[in-house]
Amino acid sequence: MPKIATILLTHQGLDEVNRMLAYWRNLDSDQEFIIAYGGDSPITPSGNDCWIRVTDPELRTRDHPRERQSYLGVFKAVSAAIAERGATHVHLAEYDEIPMVPDLNRHLLELMDAEKCDVLGHRLLRVDDTTHPHFLDHQKDPTFLEYWKGISVREKPGVVLSMLGCGSFWKWEVFDALCRLEPTTRIYLELFLPTAAHHLGYRVRPLAGQDAFMAPEKPKSREDLAKMKEQGAWRVHPVKGMWVK
Repeated sequence: MPKIATILLTHQGLDEVNRMLAYWRNLDSDQEFIIAYGGDSPITPSGNDCWIRVTDPELRTRDHPRERQSYLGVFKAVSAAIAERGATHVHLAEYDEIPMVPDLNRHLLELMDAEKCDVLGHRLLRVDDTTHPHFLDHQKDPTFLEYWKGISVREKPGVVLSMLGCGSFWKWEVFDALCRLEPTTRIYLELFLPTAAHHLGYRVRPLAGQDAFMAPEKPKSREDLAKMKEQGAWRVHPVKGMWVK
């Protein structure tokens, strides 16, 4: 029986997080929640919820692509808690990602089974030898491509993939394998996560038909949610003010 650990990455305060948790539980209570807290303010959680403080400076960036924001510190911070819970799958979500359908994890599990894959992600692309801006920025660093050659089990170690970090869905063994990596150069999370999984031998596949609802460059509001749900959205991102009264 699959067991899901849902990582909710946030910097918001306790009241906002409690509202977020109540919303997620109302749609799907059959999951373990871990709050990965990257904010600056001290928090004293109530109840039995698992909160883990993430202090990795590579998470706290302003211009995320240019500063090469990383989620590897988040992965490593929460990995022991996931293992303790015996989770088989990990759903990595940001605070401004809003689920639209009950049993979202069931949808993700069914799609993962249909795709026969190990990781699902939004806006999945192959970007090596393209003009994709993140690839162009990284390929100037000779250690970037050399790093993949050093860990790859693939015939083509030059493959580079890109996907959003938020809304990604992982088998635990893949998530755990990434936690054990120590990159020799700083790599933006949208390149690192799918490319590392691919070169370690795992299958990464897209969430077909859902990317438009997750586009980070197109902010959404609460008023957009009902329409997007009618259009078939499983979740919507980013909705920044959802948990603020």
